[in-house]
Amino acid sequence: MIICRHDLSLLLSGDDKIVAGYECRKNSVPYQVSLYTGYNFCGGILLSSEWVLSAAHCCKSSRLEVRLGEHNIKEPEDTEQHIMSARFIRHTDYNSGTQDSDITLIKLSQPATLNSYVNPVALPTKCGTARTMCQVSGWGSLRANNEGCDQGKSSRMDS
Repeated sequence: MIICRHDLSLLLSGDDKIVAGYECRKNSVPYQVSLYTGYNFCGGILLSSEWVLSAAHCCKSSRLEVRLGEHNIKEPEDTEQHIMSARFIRHTDYNSGTQDSDITLIKLSQPATLNSYVNPVALPTKCGTARTMCQVSGWGSLRANNEGCDQGKSSRMDS
């Protein structure tokens, strides 16, 4: 499920992960992807039919499965596409020790089929101003010290 928050305050767990929020309407975040190697371990954002943006620390193995169109990551759904990664392009200044420049592009081994369940994120045309509302999504925890949830979630926060 994808979780959303209504207020501006977000809870941070001890490991700096964003928690809390609520389940979003099924497939309402069609750009959210799950990175999978036998289990969901990270998320990403679909930029185009062939490219995903994620954190560099998530891409340690040479290949991983990118799951698109997911809502409940533990149940098969007819909206899903599972596509293997073809290659990674890490930020040239990425430092695994400090997590500086922790960003990477993932090239899909084949283009995703774009539809109402799988669709790239709408990128801004200009830089946002301070205090602009933004949304955070993924399959994190509903509460601190809680295991991850099976359905996608998102939170809204000030930038």
